[in-house]
Amino acid sequence: MSAIDRSRDSSAVGLTVAGTVMVAIGRLAAAGRLPRNPVAGIRIPSTMRNDAAWKAGHRAGAPALTAAGFGPLAAAVLVATTHPNLRARAVLKRIDTGWVLAWLALATAQASRAARTQQPT
Repeated sequence: MSAIDRSRDSSAVGLTVAGTVMVAIGRLAAAGRLPRNPVAGIRIPSTMRNDAAWKAGHRAGAPALTAAGFGPLAAAVLVATTHPNLRARAVLKRIDTGWVLAWLALATAQASRAARTQQPT
């Protein structure tokens, strides 16, 4: 196996893991099963204020958070099945990064708006 093949394989694995984690967090948030924690979720002042704000924010942002994870999963499939050269992978990485950032920005805005509607404790 050449270095390019190993690089392609590791890219596909990394994208799969990243996408799966984002989708899982989005699904947990949608179900109200993502507790306030120091690691995962939309950790902004309005959602961290209290548990009610955390849940409201994450339920509101969950669809966009889940959608963010589909970009890396689609990119992983493309990398694994089409064997793109380094230049094509670089372009795909930029598109994927833009996809993820746009959806995460939307999820954050939605979460912030919903969290602010909760009464402070």
